[in-house]
Amino acid sequence: MTIFDDVILRENNKVGGVVINWTSVSALPREITCVDPVGLESKLVIDATGHDAVVVKKLEARGLTKTKGFGAMWVEKSEDLLVEHTGEVHPGLVVAGMAVTTTYGLPRMGPTFGAMLLSGRKAAESATQMLKK
Repeated sequence: MTIFDDVILRENNKVGGVVINWTSVSALPREITCVDPVGLESKLVIDATGHDAVVVKKLEARGLTKTKGFGAMWVEKSEDLLVEHTGEVHPGLVVAGMAVTTTYGLPRMGPTFGAMLLSGRKAAESATQMLKK
């Protein structure tokens, strides 16, 4: 198993991939581990990590973006808002699914699989357009 560790940044802080590590290594004290993380370079990254929005949060920790945290449950609003806000949130980074709610402060847990599927499709369309540039 692997764990997300960090982002790879390129010119102008464009996201250029992710850094992963073995889950078992990350559980050990840093002083006794000798396994370097693995960088996976890419032309873009899609953060579909749920409410944790781990990729966006790494950018936030670096002061490159700001998340608002997900809002209270409101099923009727969250379906449309989730799909509407899906897309590029930072150069090289597309946000999809419930990671969208955390990034933009949208209502939580309302989206059913319909909105989640539409968000994934919209994220794929955004990624396709980004790759054509």
